[in-house]
Amino acid sequence: MSGAILFLNRWPLYEDERRWENRLAAPEIVFHPETDRVTYVCDEGGRSGVPADAERVHVVPDFGDLDGVLAVVDAVVRDEGPFEHVIGFSEMLLDLAATLRARYRVPGSSPEETSRFRDKTVMKETVSRAGLRVPRWASCGSEEQTLAAAAEFGYPVIVKPVRGASSQGVREIASAAELRALCAGRSLHDLEVEEFVHGEILHVDGVLDAEGEPLFLCTSRYLSTCLDFELVGEPLGSVLQTDPAVRGRCEDFAVRCLTALGLRSSAFHLELFDTGDELVFLEVGARVPGADVPYVIHDVHGVNLFRLWVDVLLGRPVHPPVPDPELSGGWLIVPGPEPLPQQVTAATSLLGRVPYLYRELVPRPGEVLVSRPGSYATLQGGRFLFRGGTQERIEQAVRQARARYRLTTEPVL
Repeated sequence: MSGAILFLNRWPLYEDERRWENRLAAPEIVFHPETDRVTYVCDEGGRSGVPADAERVHVVPDFGDLDGVLAVVDAVVRDEGPFEHVIGFSEMLLDLAATLRARYRVPGSSPEETSRFRDKTVMKETVSRAGLRVPRWASCGSEEQTLAAAAEFGYPVIVKPVRGASSQGVREIASAAELRALCAGRSLHDLEVEEFVHGEILHVDGVLDAEGEPLFLCTSRYLSTCLDFELVGEPLGSVLQTDPAVRGRCEDFAVRCLTALGLRSSAFHLELFDTGDELVFLEVGARVPGADVPYVIHDVHGVNLFRLWVDVLLGRPVHPPVPDPELSGGWLIVPGPEPLPQQVTAATSLLGRVPYLYRELVPRPGEVLVSRPGSYATLQGGRFLFRGGTQERIEQAVRQARARYRLTTEPVL
């Protein structure tokens, strides 16, 4: 018996069979109804992600209203008894989950531990103390301090929220004048400034056991960046790496960073720079990777990172998966054209036309593309999954899909 579980959910499941987002995280897949007593707290958006036959479901108007959520959960604890586990998959629910664990004395990641994976200044300071390279950074205490730090680092610099995800609010600043304009008339307490690191960006994803040892690791290389996707509308994608030297170097560095941060019993998504001379820590989330990364990992290696994470959290017997190191795969997301909303008039299916492409989500004529800041795994201008080839051939296929895809839209007035 796994005991009583409080599951926080803000992710929907769609009836549209074309759409695969959030399906690997479905409660029917990650929990065992015969042993797991699950109580769901969700918002309206996450209600469709709760099993229709679930008996204990509580809907909150807004997860951001901490007092409102606590009032609901206090009543649940009073009426149903205490919980032994608090689980939430979304990055935006990690702080809340930690707060609830502390309030009800539930084992698991505490607010202090969670802050190492949510607060980017704490994150970098902790990794740096372990002797690992991180970008030079400073908190934006005042305009003068921010300008002084940027002058020390050299332009361009990156300004980003201390707590954030999916490159929301991140800016690349080219000059002191641009930085002054950004600072003017706003509070800087929630921002940091850091040096711009030149190099390729890779991500290492996996799950650690209760001792902090990796149960599964894989490395991917971005073919573009999340920042370019958000700021200039560049398509975003990455490809699983198969070169043993690349994987070994990146995964060893990632595990050293995770050890320094004290991560245990968790999934993770760690990003790093490869400058050619050294690896530089970028950031890490104590969660399953976003976008279409977990779906490619599942379809290529047969590993459901959500299920593996829950198995570790609930203390179930885990048999570490043994993926084939020669297998590669990749994904590509094409954003909708700005300014959104836009109504689709035509879109090109690439299935059967681009090698190694096995699944796509191409919007139909008449569908409307809307802005969903920070959401990658949703209805975009186009989404494409690849597998079955070598790393080099998958990279070629992703680039071919990017070049051949055509989407036409008209503004929604």
